[in-house]
Amino acid sequence: MKAVWHSSSRAILLLGLFLFIPAAFVLLGAPIAGTVGVFGFHLGPAARVAVVFAAWLLSISCLLLLQRIHLHSNTELPYLLASYILLTFLIFFGMERLVLLGFRSAGLWPSAHQAGMLHPWIQIASSFLVMGAAIVMLPRIRSIQEGGAAARKEHDRFLAAAESSLDDFYIFDGVPDESGAIVDFRFSYINPNALRRLGATHESLAGKILTEVRPFMITSGLIEKYSEVVRTGKPFVAEVYLDDERIRATWLHVQVVKLGNGIAITSRDITEHRRMLDRIQHMAHHDQLTGLPNRVLLEDRLKQAMLRADREQHRVAIVLIDIDNFKNINDTLGHAQGDAVLTAFAARLRTRLRESDTVARIGGDEFVIVMPGIHRFADVNTCAQHILDSLVDPLAVDGKEVHITVSAGVSIYPDTSQDVEQLLRVADSAMYAVKNKGRNGILTFEENNTDARLTDTPESR
Repeated sequence: MKAVWHSSSRAILLLGLFLFIPAAFVLLGAPIAGTVGVFGFHLGPAARVAVVFAAWLLSISCLLLLQRIHLHSNTELPYLLASYILLTFLIFFGMERLVLLGFRSAGLWPSAHQAGMLHPWIQIASSFLVMGAAIVMLPRIRSIQEGGAAARKEHDRFLAAAESSLDDFYIFDGVPDESGAIVDFRFSYINPNALRRLGATHESLAGKILTEVRPFMITSGLIEKYSEVVRTGKPFVAEVYLDDERIRATWLHVQVVKLGNGIAITSRDITEHRRMLDRIQHMAHHDQLTGLPNRVLLEDRLKQAMLRADREQHRVAIVLIDIDNFKNINDTLGHAQGDAVLTAFAARLRTRLRESDTVARIGGDEFVIVMPGIHRFADVNTCAQHILDSLVDPLAVDGKEVHITVSAGVSIYPDTSQDVEQLLRVADSAMYAVKNKGRNGILTFEENNTDARLTDTPESR
């Protein structure tokens, strides 16, 4: 044989041959008549039948064992054909001996002479019977063996794919309750990638109950989702955030499919992907310099505040703030220092607002504050004046003190406008009215306030 045998396979082969040879010797050498015993021991007819029958079964078992070893060792075809021939002869001689001993034990043949006369006919009958059995059974045995070989090949291919997969892969057997419904799962297979993620070994998880190993499955509700997959057959696909005792702060893309009464789970770490998406999302909605919401997020927050104001019957104030003479700051201190002033001013604004307020930078040195839940106009003026008062103290910029003033305009929803763009335009007009009056102030737009309708000019900056 060309195949290379493992030491365990060689040991099984030697054991099979050791059992096969004496059993076949007893079977083929068993007496047909007379009082001659087996291996010198005088046995009665019934005992001889039992010995021959046991030897027959032992021989066939050993031969089947050798064939099983053959299938795992990829030996050549002649070995398999020899196995079939030996099996056929064993069946033939075994049936012959059993029939003769059976009749002899029953006393149907009074003498060995008569048994000897019928012996050829029994051999012919046995030959036809064995031939017919071989015609019927050998193709089926071959088909079963080929099916087993194909199944083993598929199993090997599955293992190769699962073991080399970059994804985590699990197979769980279902654990039913008293009513038969699947309520939990038992670890059946875990690929190396999954073991690394869990920081465990196969021996420590195999056969364990999922919720006992990972109680997080209960608190997160995932065990119910998995049970529903078995009950409905519908796959479960989701992005799941895990923060349990085994996996810390990890996003996983999980796909669960039904597998008999259990499930197969494929999961992939998408933590970095989610972080990248979060960064992109943050950059799309926030100012890169100050970290404040930009115009896109501001408009969304303002729309949400307006909807709540309609439901709860209150007002929303919009305060548009512009730093006075900011161009001079850039010209005298430089653009880097100007950016530092904007960052320090944004931080100062955050400390002066309520949790429900939103402050955004909409460009250059312009900032907008959204104040929901306003019930009186006096509240708006109080909040805006509080912001102006906070700028009395200079800003600390790279170890230097920078004094700034601001001009602010206020518009109120729904009193001064009904839409976002108009609210911002109205506040902008009020802010430029302050600049035209000398800067460093705040103005709330009113319909009869003509100064608040002044247009934006470069000189007013």
